[in-house]
Amino acid sequence: PGPGTRRRCRVAIVGAGAAGLQAAQMLLPRLTTDERQGTTDLGTSTRIIEPLLVLEARDRVGGRICTAPLPNGVSVDIGAAWVHGTGLPFGHDGHGRERELNPMVKLLQQRTDLDDTITSPTDKKGDPLRAGLIYTSPKGNPDTRPRDVLHSPGIDCAEGCLIELHVGGKRIEKNQFSIVENALNLYERILASVSKVGASAYDCGEGMTTSTISVGKTIDVIRSEAPPRYLLRYNQVGGSYSNMVETVLGFYLHSLQVWHPHDLANVQLSEFIVDDSNVGDESDAGGGEGDFPGPHCNVEGGMSSILGPLQSNGVKDCILCNQEVIRVERLLSKHDGEENATVSLTCKSGTIVEADYCIVSIPISCLKDCIYEPDGLFRPRLSQEKEEAIDMLQMGCYKKVFLIFDGIFWDTGPTFIGLARKELEEPLLFGSSRAGIGNYLNVDNSIAKQTGKPILEITLVGGAAQWAKGKKLEEILPSVLSFLDESMFVEDGSLFSERCTDCYITRWEEDRYSMGAYAGFKIGTLDRHAESLAEPEWDGRLLFAGDALIPFYEGSVHG
Repeated sequence: PGPGTRRRCRVAIVGAGAAGLQAAQMLLPRLTTDERQGTTDLGTSTRIIEPLLVLEARDRVGGRICTAPLPNGVSVDIGAAWVHGTGLPFGHDGHGRERELNPMVKLLQQRTDLDDTITSPTDKKGDPLRAGLIYTSPKGNPDTRPRDVLHSPGIDCAEGCLIELHVGGKRIEKNQFSIVENALNLYERILASVSKVGASAYDCGEGMTTSTISVGKTIDVIRSEAPPRYLLRYNQVGGSYSNMVETVLGFYLHSLQVWHPHDLANVQLSEFIVDDSNVGDESDAGGGEGDFPGPHCNVEGGMSSILGPLQSNGVKDCILCNQEVIRVERLLSKHDGEENATVSLTCKSGTIVEADYCIVSIPISCLKDCIYEPDGLFRPRLSQEKEEAIDMLQMGCYKKVFLIFDGIFWDTGPTFIGLARKELEEPLLFGSSRAGIGNYLNVDNSIAKQTGKPILEITLVGGAAQWAKGKKLEEILPSVLSFLDESMFVEDGSLFSERCTDCYITRWEEDRYSMGAYAGFKIGTLDRHAESLAEPEWDGRLLFAGDALIPFYEGSVHG
């Protein structure tokens, strides 16, 4: 549309990310049915009333779903990359249990770009669900379940576990597994104690306090104050491996920050209260942490493959790209003595859309950025409850650093590599935020393992992601490569810093149309804040959608 173009529609959706496109998928068939049946109220207007329009500020759809080529031409997911649990155990074809499937799987099953017989060339077993899934972590969530997912050999891990651990340039070998076993035992005892602390607060009628206390602070208190008989205190394991056990334990606790949107100093205690009533059933496959049970998967061809099904059934024709909405205004008028309300959306391009209803699906940080400005996005301003909800929800930092090398010189057996720069000499505290790259890095080795391409994906989370925010590549890259040189074992002694040929770093925090990686709760956020954001505004004319609205699934595409 050119400058000054005016459009009229039943429903206008702001944002063509996953939430906006799914809303369009759900609504368009109903709206076109209403139109065919003549139930659309045209009033006295002679303008054509379209069923639905999706206004997208970018020049592409997908929002934080984006599969793009690296400088060497290899396509990777620079945004959302995971189907967090298929919903069913590994190997199940879904027959008879379709209702249990992750909705992302159902969408991916509608793909038209897959051969009917070979759905996943990178996985010789194929995908029994016929969705083009790559079973990267067959047993579940690799970020939160180190024992039964990362360290459990079996499915697709004939040569060993999913992960290798390296400390100070040395690999923890199989004959040192007592270090890992002791660290796992300690990790599980700590999290069980954290859960009991939270549950006790509810038992005492103080459950609300679990939203204002961080899990990091709780861990610190438990480890410094617990009676010795519970074997929870620092360096209480004993023997010459004591510091190494603490180092490996620190990696497991650090990895929780890959799943949560903040460092542990800013993650609520309430997130770690476990419902013991579910232990022992099929939920052992996971699914209790905002994910679905079953394998955690990547997608053949990248996560952008899901955008085809999301734009099907006529939705693609309703999308207007390069249309940044700068004002959403409620309009009141009278017709035949009755007051009518519509919503007017003004775009930076000059396009004006008038709609009966409006759904805003932009990220929560973008909402924060525009509601308090003098010339804010919404006119009139949103209700106090809605503004409070927006203020209390938050986007987290999560940066991917894709490193490209002149060849593969590291072991491509493990899917994941856990790195500690050095062995800990003093207790690691999680109750306060730390700026900087820190002592731990998570390495995703799956690209090299699955494709043979010399690429490593480094994940910066928590304090490391905050440290990298706003920094140039020239500042981030040397620090990451130096970390790898110091921490990761390489058989031939090659240095990563000498063999790196290129790099790409994701920038969702700096992107003005996302201003963060994914949504989550901060200290003090309550379920009612997300639920309040989900409530209609302006007598039902204005609604919201996105990854911040459903408390259990916040920050996910499947939510």
